[in-house]
Amino acid sequence: MPLHNYNPLSPLKKPDCSQSVSLFRRGWVRTGVLSMVLSLSGGMSLAQQNLPSMGEPADNALSPIEEKQLGAQFMRQIRASMPLVRDVPTTEYIQTLGNRLALASGKASQLDFTFFVINDDQINAFAIPGGYVGINVGLIEAMNREEQLAGVVAHEVAHVTQRHHARAFALGNQYSIRTAATILAAILIGQASSEAGQAALAAGMAANQQSAVNFTRTNEIEADRIGIEILTNAQYNPNAMAESFAILRRQNSLNTSRGALQYLRTHPLDENRIAEAKDRARVSADQSIAPQTDFQLFKARLAVMATEDRGQLQRTFQAKFDAKPTAETTYGLALIHLEANRLDKAESYLDQLRDLAPSHPLAELSRAQVMENKGDLDGAVALLEKLYENYPERFSVVEKLVDLQTRKRRLSKAMEITKQYLRRNTDPNPLAWRQLASVQERLGQTAASHESLARYFTGLNELGRALNQLKLALQYVEPESKDELRLKASMNSIRGIPPGQNPDENKEEN
Repeated sequence: MPLHNYNPLSPLKKPDCSQSVSLFRRGWVRTGVLSMVLSLSGGMSLAQQNLPSMGEPADNALSPIEEKQLGAQFMRQIRASMPLVRDVPTTEYIQTLGNRLALASGKASQLDFTFFVINDDQINAFAIPGGYVGINVGLIEAMNREEQLAGVVAHEVAHVTQRHHARAFALGNQYSIRTAATILAAILIGQASSEAGQAALAAGMAANQQSAVNFTRTNEIEADRIGIEILTNAQYNPNAMAESFAILRRQNSLNTSRGALQYLRTHPLDENRIAEAKDRARVSADQSIAPQTDFQLFKARLAVMATEDRGQLQRTFQAKFDAKPTAETTYGLALIHLEANRLDKAESYLDQLRDLAPSHPLAELSRAQVMENKGDLDGAVALLEKLYENYPERFSVVEKLVDLQTRKRRLSKAMEITKQYLRRNTDPNPLAWRQLASVQERLGQTAASHESLARYFTGLNELGRALNQLKLALQYVEPESKDELRLKASMNSIRGIPPGQNPDENKEEN
């Protein structure tokens, strides 16, 4: 589904994962990739072998740059074949939470992290090379407080910062390309269908190779320890790690018909780990419980997007609301009525939400949507402009304001708002570049539009497509102009060509 036609509150559909097999036919899969592949489901152990020391065999086997490149290739396949949640406010929340934890790790300057949500009701989370962390809707729904979700995410961040992927890669050269491809197929398919994934895995692996799917206890305990430190540094209660483990154990005991939870199959949770996590938390500084409003609204929005039965979800929210209104149930009911175009009811719940979450940006975005749906574009723009003054760094606000300014044909204003957002943020949402490209195209700035699209694709690590956009931009600038020199310099940078060196113009782009 094209992003520009995406309705964020429409039920998310799971795509056909048969596309996954195309990944294995490409030339980048090489011997030793097994260990990297395993991390897609959270698993990466190599039969309890001793880990190499940091900075030596791991770096020799896979440099940080190579790790990032391999992770970007995996991420491109994930975007193509998995049901990612693409709603901007939702992705903004999980990225903000993840960035807080990454910064608290003390290694955010070395690694750029990307956090994303998968519309899958199985309880699972995983990290892949280069700082990509995925969290299933099912796991988010199982958590009761933000710090519990943060505990799981901090654990995955620790796997990345400790370079467990590269360590395992250094030990994985005995595995064949065929085995690596088979396991990758099982994991990617298994994200959408655990039964299909298990069948693919069983068909392609011998019993001794199958044991490699699980993390080593050494890696798990290290990720627990570092994760608790990250939670503490991020001003979360460090006890949340043990709490999240307890929730997973409880959910696993209730999951009698489907076997072990997917997360526990790849992150074994024995009797000692909860106790060990509690003991480690005791030596950390005590932290108060984090405010839950952002988390509650995030969960409500995610529930409305992910459900396949809005009627049942409405009844559930309504029963909880009648018992005791909360920000989560009130916002959830407002969204359900908004999506059903019952605008007065949606507005009524949003009015009640003001007492529970005063002037919250998510609530105000929904209020602007109600006004837009009622035909009051001027009122919606005025509300969004006020929201933009308070939250200029939030792309969810910028995106909606620019969209309405564009609809009102205030193209220069829309372009300036987007450029201000891009200037203010060191790590902007790549979608801002695509939105800017659309406005520039409507203004007749064709070269600038292609250049902005190149920045968008670069942000997604789609470097071949970025180069194609830069080539198109070159067709609309004067030869030997400053614009041409800038565009060619950008092309050389993407290709990794040092300044002053002539590129091979006939080189095929991937």
